[in-house]
Amino acid sequence: MNIGILGGGLSGVALAHYLKYPTEILEAGNRVGGLCQTFFKNGFGYDVGGHIIFSKNQEINSIVDVLLENNLNNCKRANKILLNGRYLKYPFENDLGSLNKEDNYECLMGYLTKNYPKPKKNLKEWAYYTFGKGISEKYFIPYNEKIWNCPAETLSLEFVERIPQPPLEDVVKSALGIETEGYKHQLYFKYPANQGIEALVTALMPKNQKITLNYKIKKVSKMPTGWLISNGRQKKKYDKIIISFPIHEAIKCFTDVPSTIKTTIQKLRYNSISVVMLAVNNEKLLDKSAIYIPNKNILPHRVCFMGYFSKNLVKSGASSLIAEITTNRGDGIYELNNIEIIDRVTNDLDHIGIIKKTDVIASDVVRFEYGYPVYDLNYSQNIKIIKKYFQNMGVDLCGRFAEFEYINMDECLKRAIDLAAKINGN
Repeated sequence: MNIGILGGGLSGVALAHYLKYPTEILEAGNRVGGLCQTFFKNGFGYDVGGHIIFSKNQEINSIVDVLLENNLNNCKRANKILLNGRYLKYPFENDLGSLNKEDNYECLMGYLTKNYPKPKKNLKEWAYYTFGKGISEKYFIPYNEKIWNCPAETLSLEFVERIPQPPLEDVVKSALGIETEGYKHQLYFKYPANQGIEALVTALMPKNQKITLNYKIKKVSKMPTGWLISNGRQKKKYDKIIISFPIHEAIKCFTDVPSTIKTTIQKLRYNSISVVMLAVNNEKLLDKSAIYIPNKNILPHRVCFMGYFSKNLVKSGASSLIAEITTNRGDGIYELNNIEIIDRVTNDLDHIGIIKKTDVIASDVVRFEYGYPVYDLNYSQNIKIIKKYFQNMGVDLCGRFAEFEYINMDECLKRAIDLAAKINGN
């Protein structure tokens, strides 16, 4: 069986790695990796967001250990939340004692006395029910509205299972100033010592499979005995295909697609992502892993510090950060050019004291149209229709934007392995 993998992100590369059949990856860009690419500017390396390696799945952890062998740093989370000029340890509910007394009291009492109805459909309802008024209004709702770029009442409940809920005793202890740790599954994580997160993609690069770059698919046609793929110049035939690039783009390539399917895919909402790298002429950005910023007047929702993950990504005597921004066409931020967005981020981070703009010695920007699938209120019914359509065609979906699910690297890797095993007949 001859297999075509359409899209060369982490999932596509991992799938090719584990398939035993002759396989070709078709990638529209000039390199594979997708959101797991690492970029370099003036000696500073940076990723498309804060990619760290952790998993509750020990099998996946073991696989990563083997793939990256001696190219791993063992790190402990040093995340902070910046709220009204104060740094709190992440997650928010595990450091209420660092708030001013009134905010601390409101968060604790809100959590202890919460008496909201069980959530029926949206994230805002879930927040009040789970955390109470204080935590919801001071941090959880503002931060989520910022990262998802929409009101909390328009987000559904599909992804709340990803959000760990703190034990009562931890919240009380944190309010009293007693040290606690939350989200323990990601308290310790790994990160490549060299090459950035793209090292994971490199380790998965299949040795005996074909990869064709700069191949932008324009047409996918079902044949009596397989599939015909064309970029308008060159045609390729496969017995089986797997979609591993965004279904919004993939559906445009198929012929004879019902209008209802096209309309349903258009209803699947996503956020684009812009990442701004700033490097400074000192080592002041080496003591934290990330800072979460719920303030809606500050452009980035999170900044991550590349030198904390690996000092091989920064120059000696210097350090760097990446600022993550979610955007949508027409919101005014999406339309900023590179100089404008760098200036805006630099000024914002200078204003809240994370950097001094006079210390900046290098900057860069990367943008990806597809950054985060958004779980709006109609997500569940829409995605079921789409997945059934592809299933009926005999086409597998593999990857965050092919499956249109907010899955992390470990889950992308697991699903690629599972799909390969299914196709291999294991």
